[in-house]
Amino acid sequence: MRRLLIGLGSLLFMLATIILVVPLFLPKDEIKRQVVEQVDKRFGWRVRLDGPVSLSLFPGFSLVAEDIGLAGEAGADGIEFAKAERVEFGLAWGGLVSGNIQVTGIALDKPDIYLEIGPNGTTSWEPRRDISDIGDLIEAETGDAETDAVAEATPAPAPASEAGPAETAAAPEGYLKSIGVDSLQITGGTVTYKAPDAAEPVRISNLDLSLQAPSLSGEVDLTSSFTFREMPVAVAGSLTNPLALMGGEQVPVDLKISSGENSVSVTGQSGLDPMRAELALSAAGPSLKALAALAGQDLAADPGAFAVSAKVAGTEAMLSLADLDITLGQLSLGGAADADLSGSVPEVSGRLVLKDGSIADLLQLAGRDLPASGKLSLDLAFATVGQTGEELLAGLDITGSVRIAEGEIGGLGLASAVGGDPEADRLTNLAMDIDLQGLENPISLSGALSWRGEAFSLTGEGDTARLLAGGAAPVSVSVKGNRVSAGFNGRASRDGALDGAVSVDTADLRGLMAWLGKPLGSGGGLKRFKASGIFGVAGETISFEETRFTLDDTSGEANGRIVLGGKPSVTARLDLRELVLDPYLGGASSSGAGSGGGGGSGQASGNSSAGGGKRGGAGGWSTEPIDFSGLNAIDADFKLTTSEIRWDKIKIDQSALSTTIKNGVLTANLEKLALYGGSGTGTVTLNGASATPQVAAKFALANLNAYPLLRDAADFSWIEGKANINLDVTSKGGSEQALVQALNGTANYTFADGAIKGINVPQMVRGLSVETLLGWQANPSAKTDFSSLGSTFQIQNGIAKTDDLSLIGPLVRMTGKGTTDMPAQRLSWRVEPKIVPTLEGQAPQPRRKGEDKKLAGLGVPIVIEGPWNDPRIYPDIKGILENPEAAYKQLQQTGGELISILQGKKEPSQELVDQANKVINQATGGKTQIDVQKVLDGEVDDEEVLKAVEEGFGLPSGLLGNVFGNKKKNKN
Repeated sequence: MRRLLIGLGSLLFMLATIILVVPLFLPKDEIKRQVVEQVDKRFGWRVRLDGPVSLSLFPGFSLVAEDIGLAGEAGADGIEFAKAERVEFGLAWGGLVSGNIQVTGIALDKPDIYLEIGPNGTTSWEPRRDISDIGDLIEAETGDAETDAVAEATPAPAPASEAGPAETAAAPEGYLKSIGVDSLQITGGTVTYKAPDAAEPVRISNLDLSLQAPSLSGEVDLTSSFTFREMPVAVAGSLTNPLALMGGEQVPVDLKISSGENSVSVTGQSGLDPMRAELALSAAGPSLKALAALAGQDLAADPGAFAVSAKVAGTEAMLSLADLDITLGQLSLGGAADADLSGSVPEVSGRLVLKDGSIADLLQLAGRDLPASGKLSLDLAFATVGQTGEELLAGLDITGSVRIAEGEIGGLGLASAVGGDPEADRLTNLAMDIDLQGLENPISLSGALSWRGEAFSLTGEGDTARLLAGGAAPVSVSVKGNRVSAGFNGRASRDGALDGAVSVDTADLRGLMAWLGKPLGSGGGLKRFKASGIFGVAGETISFEETRFTLDDTSGEANGRIVLGGKPSVTARLDLRELVLDPYLGGASSSGAGSGGGGGSGQASGNSSAGGGKRGGAGGWSTEPIDFSGLNAIDADFKLTTSEIRWDKIKIDQSALSTTIKNGVLTANLEKLALYGGSGTGTVTLNGASATPQVAAKFALANLNAYPLLRDAADFSWIEGKANINLDVTSKGGSEQALVQALNGTANYTFADGAIKGINVPQMVRGLSVETLLGWQANPSAKTDFSSLGSTFQIQNGIAKTDDLSLIGPLVRMTGKGTTDMPAQRLSWRVEPKIVPTLEGQAPQPRRKGEDKKLAGLGVPIVIEGPWNDPRIYPDIKGILENPEAAYKQLQQTGGELISILQGKKEPSQELVDQANKVINQATGGKTQIDVQKVLDGEVDDEEVLKAVEEGFGLPSGLLGNVFGNKKKNKN
């Protein structure tokens, strides 16, 4: 036993000595030379071994070298496609005896492999020489190819995969046998692949690879792990009998690629000559987003778990995909496809079927993670031809149908646009049918949906083939609801560009805008709106042409463009047939209130209780805030022409207006204005850039027919003739009332060859009566003719003053002055007429040039005061009594009923008594119980009441007593 142990120990010592000592005596340089030579012969690559080289006999015969490089054809330029810190070449034991070194295995430590395809198609790993006959060469050297092929394999998966079918088919079976490498090991490697058409190279790191091929007639196993796109990937596979595969037989293949819990597997049989395969594909995992990331696709949302299975069969002439089953969440898609590869251009056809799929899952698959529900079904058949993705898409033809039922989609982000209504963020009751009869025919859709509780129907057609090709395509869409209907018929593209006919129709524009969260403010009008025209959208520019529209009673045509951006810019030209302002300026209501007063000229006098249009009447000016700050929102340039403008009774003929809005300031230039037989120009400026709204206006109107103008504009029917009006005013304020109170400027007017209707001043003075003293009343048939009437006003803080009122007529001259208090809407005027005493018995006589007709020396001053819609007009008795003797003499000369009564020559008429009762009733506010007729008849002793009436009207003391007392005495 002792001898046995000593023997074994001696043997082990001898073996250890051999392992440690023998390599020191082996010819390392020769072995190194043969290794380099074999790699060059077998692969066509030049090996650079610049670092230290050592030999080892344990655990196998091997050559270990440091700082190694591999170069192919490009190596002539000093470029190496692979470098490694350390390499170990496994060597056959037979080389120790024969001296012929054979490489049986390669192990690379931390290699850096760079695989590049150049612009001309050459590769960085391309062999330095033609190696098609290398098999015969090595067989001749070794004597027996079968015994030399201990275990062969390809040196690296990347070069093998890039070799291409033609090169693989060209390589003879003998070459594969002669490689003589039965294992390839890579530890901690890096591989970079750069294609000429790729923007960025593909890079994998942390590569660990093991390729075992002990027999090429047996099974070749591959295991590998690496990091790709910052995700760990594992690859495992096997190929049975590579020699049979190269010989044209079908052999089993098995490959599995996994990343985390996601995996893709391929199993089946495949052959190379001729090319054919029968494979089963399967893929599954908890995250489709992670699997898509490996393919370079970034999904916005993760649809979740997935499963795919299919059978693939193919040859060089055809390829078929059968039993396709894709499950994604609640989506279950089935189908099949066939490809004919026998012609010069591949032809592909197939069918996809989806039943009751989840809309939410489909949106996730499209990258939209939105709250949704409902069912989606489709049945589509497709066919296409082409060699590239672009060609296949361009040649695509689809027939079939798509249906959406019970749909609801949220997260639209529209709540803020409509005043914060959360219901605006979702579509409900979504039902849609889409019919495709080939992409050469229009795709049609019809359906319905609800938004914010309103139901809409939807129909449309489109040229899908052109849309998919990325070009502009004919599209028509129509949406109809109770509030609004809209449509588009034109061309649209995927980038959002539009060009075509657009129509909009609503019965209540104001209500629609309020419902959309864009209220238009208080006021009337803005009801019926209808528009149609040619619209275009290109980038941030919206253009509209030949756009015909109707808004309330206004209609016309518009052309222009809108440029969106930081501050939108609008340029437009509007040609209106008529512009009706009643709905917006309150004309309808105003005319209703004032129509009674404006209907007959008999009510034109301010003293009439029913007279006057009540514009700005007792209600006063509005205190509602006025805000021009909205002018800062846009810049605009408008040009407007109209055949007619109507506001209540006011009618304006052809007009032209240009308007600009720049930096919050609106300037409207009235270039042409034809109205009431005359014309005018004007400018209006609204300043919304200042803290307080500012207004400036300047108008010049000439040769206007005054009577219809004043009648229609203010129910003012006192004056007729030709009018010239000039206005230049400014103001500022936050309300209508504030603007009136701050009004400053000048105004003047002149009337020519006209008359003051309702009052004949000369006749009334000549026929002076108690009516004159009690307040003149309107007479529809009476008028005071004049050749000119004019005045100039100075306006300060809303109060207009004048002291140059002048009226010149054939029978009267009148001057006057007064104040119009616009904030209070009151008049305070005093005019002094001078009249011809009588025309009776006077034959017409020519006058010398410059000579006026002689007028009476004393006129009767007239006072006009009170609310401007119902003023009192009465004689200024105080002015008469300042010279009572001259007044009385003048009264005697003019005569009249009053003088006859005062002299006892005439009895007061019943008409006079009735008028007195009316005046007393008006003066006392209707509270008096005095009946003048009873006073005259002596039934009531109310001298004190008559005295009070005299004082109230400013009449001479005892006047009424004398008038009515006479009658009482005569009756007695």
